[in-house]
Amino acid sequence: MIKTAAGQSLDSAGTVTATSGNSSSPINLWLVDDNHRIRRTIAEILSNCDGINCTASFCSPNEVLSKLASKVGPDVILLDIHMGDHNGLDTIRPIKSLSRSTRVLMFTTFFDSESESRAKADGASGFLLKTFPLQKILTAIRQAYDQPSPHPKMISSQRATIHPTQTNTLHPQKRGVTLPSPDNQLTSKTAKRSLWMEQCIELFRGIRK
Repeated sequence: MIKTAAGQSLDSAGTVTATSGNSSSPINLWLVDDNHRIRRTIAEILSNCDGINCTASFCSPNEVLSKLASKVGPDVILLDIHMGDHNGLDTIRPIKSLSRSTRVLMFTTFFDSESESRAKADGASGFLLKTFPLQKILTAIRQAYDQPSPHPKMISSQRATIHPTQTNTLHPQKRGVTLPSPDNQLTSKTAKRSLWMEQCIELFRGIRK
């Protein structure tokens, strides 16, 4: 349902019903998308939907991870996949490490079964297309919220181990910290991704100390 200016709810059939003042707290949702217009529009739409409150939006994985390092995570995060130099799929595990109870829903333009499988293995609660009808998106958000937050599956034996000197040069207390990029000398994409995720997790854990 979408709320009207008068605080009423408008269902898919266009019927106006009163919104109960005794309803439970709305779902606290964050949005991560590098497109400013899309981010602003979706945030506004979701904040006007009954039972959902989009309390923050971010243009990059760096921003949302920095916020999670210093603030209690939301109930749900809508996470874009393709964001400039960053891939939202690489951000799922760091998010889950910083806020295990947060449900992550991938929110992208194109469907890719391989990306969907990887997202769910990394701990995402679902995979949504931006072209889905609003009601389908709202239903997915509520269903994710109603279900236990899934935990990432173990990464294969290709997981890279960080040498102590790799993290000693990081400054987690510094405001506006930039996430490390994968080491170009690594030949395995899985190893690159694993190293990047480990660095992110160690970095933001350090901020919390």
